[in-house]
Formats: sequence, structure tokens, C-alpha cells
Amino acid sequence: MTTGLEDARRAARTVGAAMARATEDVPLVDAAGRVLAADVVAATRLPVTDTAAMDGWAVAGAGPWRVDGAVRMGQPPGTLADGLARVVTTGGALPTGARAVLRAERGVEHAGVLSTTVDLPDDHDVRCAGTDVSAGAVVAGCGARVTPAVLAAAAAAGIDAVRVAVPPRVLVVLVGDELVVEGVPAPGQVRDALGVALPPALRAGGAEVVALERVADDVDAVRRAVDRADVDLVVTAAATGHGASDHLPAALEACGCRQVFRGVAMRPGHPVLLACRGDGVPVLGLPGNPFAAVVAATLIGLPLLAGALGAAPPRRRRRVAAHALPGAEHGVRVLAVREEELGVVAVPQGSSVVSGAVDADQLAIVPPGGLPAGSSVDVVDLPWRR
Repeated sequence: MTTGLEDARRAARTVGAAMARATEDVPLVDAAGRVLAADVVAATRLPVTDTAAMDGWAVAGAGPWRVDGAVRMGQPPGTLADGLARVVTTGGALPTGARAVLRAERGVEHAGVLSTTVDLPDDHDVRCAGTDVSAGAVVAGCGARVTPAVLAAAAAAGIDAVRVAVPPRVLVVLVGDELVVEGVPAPGQVRDALGVALPPALRAGGAEVVALERVADDVDAVRRAVDRADVDLVVTAAATGHGASDHLPAALEACGCRQVFRGVAMRPGHPVLLACRGDGVPVLGLPGNPFAAVVAATLIGLPLLAGALGAAPPRRRRRVAAHALPGAEHGVRVLAVREEELGVVAVPQGSSVVSGAVDADQLAIVPPGGLPAGSSVDVVDLPWRR
């Protein structure tokens, strides 16, 4: 029985969340792109001490003030007695006793004496200690991707390493007697496009691709490949349909796999399937047509990986359709689209090639019957989004 797309996405995420999850502590320099397995908690407050928000002078007491030197960046700022001022630059620590910062353009220094004609309330142009982040505050939550912003915030808060999820180890299995890996294919042959495209797409979802196998259109060969030990997830391409050479379902049955779903109500990508081996390792079967495989990997595979990593699922966002978007007769139609000034525009794209999707940013999920120009449509970012 064909499964609806949203039900399939939820099922894939549930299967991923049931996978055994390992964690490790890594230094910040190695953490980019990983998924946090624990909250990042600030080790200090920010700013650590009161700092100047503008270039000028730190002043204590009422003016005029006698200037007694300058605060040197990186050095202890010392103390400041009433009636004294000290030159300070933006971000510089304020001496103990300073009540405000007088901006450079609002003060006049003559013969070592500083004066001003403006009122100077307490804490003026001062970034008080702890106003940005308090010690013990959560800088980034468990399940978040480690972005450059997360790295910068963690470093500023005194963190040296973060706990992250260990990437699931993925085996990619490509099925087909017709596949060739180099040169121009001869009649009856097909150049292997997925062998080079799937691994980076899966890595973009947080996986570690540990091996790639190409196997013949043979039940036993497929069974041996998908039953490989020491992997957390098996992703196959081709042999998922109902044809005479579609041996994956029989191979999964021979392995004692439990079927989660077979077939999703979307075009392209309909012949995707998901099963679980007896040891709990999921097997995601993608269609053999390259773009259909990309659609299934993006809409089904990435939620599965997100569940395995404890990460938020890939976002579905709403965009305006700049032109009418065609629908499918049954289920949803998935279109490669690119963002333009007036909204998203469909990129000409068939299920058997991926050349059109080179210029795409997202996949648009179009309901049955299609959508008129100006309507809103759900989109999901492609793994290689520009």
C-alpha cells in the first residue's frame, strides 16, 4: 500500500530516532557541521567585565577630570578614583570605579584636563558585565547544527570543546548490471551518476559514508550487500520496483527485514522503500532514476538522518509560486525550483537525469491538481543548495 509523503517522512524520522546513538567530545576547530548532543553552556558571563561601548574616556565622579593615562587592551584596567579619566577604546575593560564612558567627540582635553558640555548619566556607553550572556546560560541547544555562529558564541563564552553526535556509518549499495563508472556509456549501459552524487548528499545530512558497493541484478548479491555488518544504515539505489530485475524486496525478505513502507505517493520518487533488518539497521531503498533518487534521499533520507542524529528535521518553508506549478494525478508532484525575485520557478527536470536540478535551490511539494501563480507552496532545501 502506498504511503503518503508526510506519513513516510514521520516514519523515517522515527526509524532514525530508534537507531543507537553515540556521542563524542570534539574541539571547536573540528566541530563545524556536526550536531550537538548536549547543550553548550557558557563557562563565563559576557562581557566578562564592564566594557566601553564607544571610543573615549572612562570617567569616575563628576567632571572636569584629570586624564591619568590609557587602558591598554588585554591588560588589567586597574582602578579609577573620583575626578580621574582614562582613555579607552571600544571593547576595552573599564577600570573599577568608572561610572560612564564619555565619547571622544563629546569631550575636550586640554593640558591633561578633560571636560564636556553634555550630561553624562551613570553607565552611559557602558556594556555592563553579563548583559549579553550570563554564566551557565545555554548558548546553543542539544540538536542544533554547529554553524560558524555557534562556534563563535561557544568560543566567546569560554568553551573549548562540545559534545556532538557521532555520524551514522552508512553503506551505499548501487544495483545494476548496466552501470559503468567512467567514459561514455555504450548502448545498453548507463553511466553511474548516483555513485558520485549520493555520498556527498548523505554527508550533507550528517552521515559518514564508509563504503560504496556496486552489485549485479541478482537476489543473492543484493542480499549479501544489504546484510553487511558494522554499519548503522544501508542506502540502496535501484531494484525497488515491481519489475523482473527489481530484486531488493526479495533480498530484504531473505534477510528477515521488517518493511516500514514500500512506495510513497509522490512523483518522482514513488518506488522508495524503508525496511529494518533484524539487528535494527534501517535499509532505505531509493529509486534507480537519478533525480527520483535525489528526491527520495532529500525528502525521506534526510529526516531519517536527522532522527538518528537527534537533530531538528529539515525545514519545510512556504514560498510564493512565480508561475503555475503542475500537479500529479495521484499524490504530490515534486519539482526542482529556483528562487527568483517574484518567487520560485520550476526548473525543467525529468526523473532519469539531474542536469536540470543543477540550477535548483529547493524541491517544491505540489499538491494534486497543481497550484496557480501567486499561491504558496511548501519547499525543502536541496542538500547542495547554493
